[in-house]
Amino acid sequence: MIHLNQVGYNSKLPKKAVITGEGRHCFILSSDGENTIQPTISPKLYDIASGDYVRLVDFSSITDTGEYFLFSDGLKKTFYIYKQPYNDLLGALIKSFYYLRCGCELNATHAGVYKHLECHTSAAKMIDNDNTRLDVTGGWHDAGDYGRYVAPAAVTLAHLMYSYELFPEAFTDSLNIPESGNGLPDLLNECRYELEWMLKMQNEEGGAYHKVATRYFSDFIMPEDDKDELLLFRVSHTATAGFAAALAQAYRVFKPFDSFFADKLLAAALRAWDWLDSNPDFVPFENPPDVRSGPYGDNDCEDEIFWAAAELWAAMLHSGRQEEALKFKAIVTKMADDIDISKLGWRDTGGFGALCCLFSINKLDTSNSTEATKPDNNFVEKLRSRFLSAADSFLEISKKSGYKTALAEDEYVWGSILPIMNRAIIMICAKLLTGNQSYQDAAQSQLDYLLGMNATGYSFVTGYGENSFRYPHHRASYADGVADPVPGLVSGGPNNRFPDAVCKKLIPHETPPAKFYIDDTWTASANENAIYWNSCSVFVTAYFHSL
Repeated sequence: MIHLNQVGYNSKLPKKAVITGEGRHCFILSSDGENTIQPTISPKLYDIASGDYVRLVDFSSITDTGEYFLFSDGLKKTFYIYKQPYNDLLGALIKSFYYLRCGCELNATHAGVYKHLECHTSAAKMIDNDNTRLDVTGGWHDAGDYGRYVAPAAVTLAHLMYSYELFPEAFTDSLNIPESGNGLPDLLNECRYELEWMLKMQNEEGGAYHKVATRYFSDFIMPEDDKDELLLFRVSHTATAGFAAALAQAYRVFKPFDSFFADKLLAAALRAWDWLDSNPDFVPFENPPDVRSGPYGDNDCEDEIFWAAAELWAAMLHSGRQEEALKFKAIVTKMADDIDISKLGWRDTGGFGALCCLFSINKLDTSNSTEATKPDNNFVEKLRSRFLSAADSFLEISKKSGYKTALAEDEYVWGSILPIMNRAIIMICAKLLTGNQSYQDAAQSQLDYLLGMNATGYSFVTGYGENSFRYPHHRASYADGVADPVPGLVSGGPNNRFPDAVCKKLIPHETPPAKFYIDDTWTASANENAIYWNSCSVFVTAYFHSL
């Protein structure tokens, strides 16, 4: 078998594939038949996660753009080399959020065959109060279901906004969404759509409601046909802290474009922090017994509070509010040593606080700030050292993997694409901090994984790659009557730790973890999409596109 990036390789960057045969007759032919290239082939290696004996094929020496054929042991695969291979992919990953918009019509002008009527526009009833109904329309459908959840929304926004802050040149305003051409990059237009919804999810005391969803997951119907009663669930600590963090970051991102909106976001973030301050006793969120929508429970809120404090520290520095900057600096520096800063997921958010300290705060114009409010050198160096140590650990996992995947064989969990792409983000940021090319090369292997250089042979982005997955656990893709799924959706990928009943039935129990996957609409545990899988993929793709 031949496993490679099915979308394309950058002409100036490393180019690798994986073969599982002997590789005795492995060569590359240009599509015009004029050039035969002998790639470098590694010795055979046993890859524990997949159960495969693999060889790494390196053809980085090819720099001419065009179509090529890789032959190995009688098999043939086509691949492409471009100067900018990820332009269309990046646009699709971003536009997928438009297709997930809730509360509005998607018209044919912007959505094409994936158009649908407005959905979920009724007021939501408080789950514990029949007399209270609130307008919380808008936002994105979280995943394959139609629920909307604040904690994962905050993390999704963070991925997207850090993508913009670090690689602004990667983004355009021409993705054919309703706001295209308004002078704001369409990535931020989509972020604003979600932020407007999040503002509605804040109560009068400043706390953020955990989620709005129906009591049970809907049938596989179009969103406008989901007429079940919308329920609003209680304020939670993790939702409120994530809310505060994301809106504080959005303040500085949107300030140059819309000062009034940015100030509104910051005021809401500070009100959320005040709620956290007034409610210090953490209570984990749990679904009521008769509710079956996504719980997004979390047994710890310290990482979210650390992240929120860091973003608010940056916001206070940005706005010149010295006394408040000093307060948040003290909180961040006191908490940092006890927070895992290696993760960027919806449950583990400490890494975002590190990104804020190492990149955003260090880049701010603090000329009007006192020395006391700025980050101390010792604090920054210690945080940087811990961050690079995490990147080193992921680099070592990637080196040991036959497929160069930064995931150990016992880590193929529900949504395994999230740690893979998030570790790529950590390594990209390590490259930005150090200039060490090894981090970038390993991060690129994770992008190659997403696009087909993995043990399943699938590209995990709908519509992108010769063998892209086609049957996501996504209600609209199933119910819309269109043969192809909504484009640009990212699959959760292999998962042998928490398989659902369909996977248990259809996938043999002894299947290695990196192959514990099936492209089937009816399995959520392997083949669902989620906004925070798309957002981390946007970050990684944007980086390599910006090169």
